[in-house]
Amino acid sequence: MTGNHDLQNLEQQTYRDSYSNGIIDIYIGISLLWIGVAWIWLPDIAGLAGALPAIFIAPMLVGRKRFSEKRIGYVKWTEPRRQWEHRNLVGALVLGTAFLLLGVGAYIFVSDSAADPDVLGNLAPGLIAWLLALVAIGLAFLMPARRMLAYAMVLIAAGIWTAQENASPGWPLLAAGTVVTVTGIAMLIRFIRSNPVVDQP
Repeated sequence: MTGNHDLQNLEQQTYRDSYSNGIIDIYIGISLLWIGVAWIWLPDIAGLAGALPAIFIAPMLVGRKRFSEKRIGYVKWTEPRRQWEHRNLVGALVLGTAFLLLGVGAYIFVSDSAADPDVLGNLAPGLIAWLLALVAIGLAFLMPARRMLAYAMVLIAAGIWTAQENASPGWPLLAAGTVVTVTGIAMLIRFIRSNPVVDQP
């Protein structure tokens, strides 16, 4: 019984390690940076800027898995873990689709509300940041990565500032994208240093 418990603990630790390499964070951060840049400086394509990150979700997940396997080895998860991993993949794809749809919807809403003096019009600049904060909260529970909650807080705070200043909705994405990307790079460097490449037999 103790052996099974130890095995479960080892599997849980390995699973968490596979999500601690920073690759997902870098992907999310660069996606936010790209959408923020598009919204501020490329307004003609801002509504569809979320399409590019959505397209690369699946390749990113496959690449992350292969990168991790080279450094922490191949692990065949138990059946409950495989089911959990499958649900996570489906959830990530759903969130990617939602990411795109939210971007398009928010772009339309913000464009229509920009000149509206009512409350919704005043809140519109921060809307996309707050919607993405909800996505980050969802990711925090899909992944063993509570740091997503911190990213959500950055998006919420930046969205509040943007609404108060009536600034471009791209600025909170740019700010959050910078924080997330820098965090991801730091995690990646630490992961590489802690996990040298495993020699293949």
